[in-house]
Amino acid sequence: MSMNYLILRFVSVFSMIMMMSNTALSYTGNVLIKNSLQNQKDLIVHCKSAHKDMGYHRVHPTGSYNLLYKLHYDSDFPYNENNHIWCHVWQGQGFKHHQVFNVYDGDHWEAKEDGIYHQWALMYVWDAAISKASSFGASCISLGLLLASSLFFSFIFPTLVV
Repeated sequence: MSMNYLILRFVSVFSMIMMMSNTALSYTGNVLIKNSLQNQKDLIVHCKSAHKDMGYHRVHPTGSYNLLYKLHYDSDFPYNENNHIWCHVWQGQGFKHHQVFNVYDGDHWEAKEDGIYHQWALMYVWDAAISKASSFGASCISLGLLLASSLFFSFIFPTLVV
């Protein structure tokens, strides 16, 4: 075999290993923020991390903003603060009502008149001082799942339910 062939072979294998390792050590996420505000109100969305600003986006009524993001895995700190992405949302006349949330708390968000929802639970109220998801919202999700499962089992096993 010639020396050129060996060098070409080495470079090819090395390149493939580098591409595979780069892909394996990163994670691509997707977050959808839907505008379900009443009275044809627009929603302003601004998402950013410690290292990247995704810009401001105006979401028209019934529209949505789809955020694609990429995280790099760090074996020492797999969920470090540098990877956190926060989204600020504004609505109302003059966009005076505001809220902020961490996108890792869920991948589907919906802005409604009373606040920001994840699935069916109200997680953030507009202009609230506390920006973390409330335990009440998480409890609503758990209660909803409990009720749905009990209804399901009452139809499947009607004689077992007393």
